[in-house]
This record gives sequence, C-alpha cells and structure tokens, in this order.
Amino acid sequence: MTSPISPEDALSRIPDWDGGSDFREIHGGLTNRSFIVRSCKGNFILRLDAEHTKTFGLDRSTELKVLQEAAKVGIAPEVRFADPGAGILVYKFLPGPVWDRSSLADRRNLERLAALLRAVHSLPASGAVLDAAAAARRYAATASRNPDLRAFAARCVEIVTALPEPRTVTCCHNDVVAANILGASQLKLLDWEYACDNDPFFDLASVIAYHDLGDKHADRLLRSYTGGADRHSADRLELQRRLFDAIHWLWLAARSVVTHDSEHCARLGQLRRRIR
Repeated sequence: MTSPISPEDALSRIPDWDGGSDFREIHGGLTNRSFIVRSCKGNFILRLDAEHTKTFGLDRSTELKVLQEAAKVGIAPEVRFADPGAGILVYKFLPGPVWDRSSLADRRNLERLAALLRAVHSLPASGAVLDAAAAARRYAATASRNPDLRAFAARCVEIVTALPEPRTVTCCHNDVVAANILGASQLKLLDWEYACDNDPFFDLASVIAYHDLGDKHADRLLRSYTGGADRHSADRLELQRRLFDAIHWLWLAARSVVTHDSEHCARLGQLRRRIR
C-alpha cells in the first residue's frame, strides 16, 4: 500500500506557497486527514486522503467541480489548491458558528436552510449522477465482513434498488447535516465530498432523517423549501427519507467494520428499527 502523503509534502506542492506556515491536525476523520494551517496568507484547511478513503468511493474530481461553483456564489469556502489525483484539497478556513442539532429547532434557521438548499440546487449540474444502488452495494460489501451485519445489509441494498429512479436531478450536496452548516445569517456548507447530481429532496431528507426531526420541523423545512405543501412533495420527501436511512445504515455499518465506535453501533440499532 502506498504511504499517505504528508502535510509538509502536500503544502510544498502549492504554487506560490512560501512555506512559512504551521499546522495542527483535526482528529476524528475516517475518510480524510484534516489540518488547520496558519500562514502569512491566511488560515486554511488542508484535507488529505486517508487509509480508508477508497472504501467509500469518493469522487474527488466531481467534488472539486461542485465546490468551486458553490464558492462562486458564496455558499462554500474558497479553494486555494487542489490535486484530486493526489487526494489534496486546501480551502480557506471560515470562522463562524457551526450548527448543531439544536439549531434546527429554530423556525428562522429552517427557513434560512431552505434558502441555502435552493441555492445549492441552482448550481450547474455536475454531470455525475448519484448511483445509489452502486453505493449501497459498495458499503454492503464492506459491512458484510461482519456476519452479524450481513443479512440486514442485504435488506438495505434491496430497499435502495427497489426505489424508483429520480425523475428530476439537480446539483446536490448529499451530506447536509448540522455539523456541515456554518454561519448565522449568511449560511455556507462544508464537506462537499459526496456532492453530485441527485434528487434535490435527498438533501432535505438528509437533514430530517439524520437528526430525527419530528413532523412539525420536517413540514416547516419542506414548506419553506417548496413555498407551500402538497401531497406530491410530501410523498417524494418520504421516498428520499427511506433512501437516506438505508444508505446511512450501510455507511455506518461499513464504517463500524473499519473502525469500531460504540455510538455508531447504537445508531445502527436505531436505524434498523426505523427501517423495519
């Protein structure tokens, strides 16, 4: 296996980088190694591929394409340097409050989030459409290394493959959770590594399902996004919630095989009961 690139080597590849910088690792990632970099030219985030990046099938080229478009309209950090083939991404560090689950209890925040998602879905299409079935099978292959997860992994793959293909796709973030939302009045999204074209309601579903939002808050987000409420939109959202839950379970199951985490194991049980 090729040795992972070092932060020093990654920074040395940036044109016009004077080398006068220091960095500190941000721990906790699985698919990435991330560092805060302080330099005379400002503060940046350096993100490098990690040992298990390929396990999750990330498309770094599509991510970069979408991220650059999102930065143009002010909803993502500005890219300083990228080498997708080498697994290097450097983008501007953005100060400001990062959301948590409690942020979603505020009606005004849900309205701001709906506006942010409309901006995401107005970005140019990336040209790469999410293949949910392929992602499900990839995660299931890793999850099935644990015999206790094998049967339900197969069930989740069945759920994903049985759901209809989206009739309409737009550019999507595909990982809209509170920890990826930054700001107060002017919101931005972080971590675009799963970005590609998809049913835009998947982004709404990710917020609702990941955070177990109740009907009141889910309906508020949907109404704020669509400008009203109708049966078709509600049904469409429900399908995407089921898709998100199945994909989320498979992702967590794959991650639990790669690295054990008791919180993830507990969440797997919760999701299994909801999916059933």
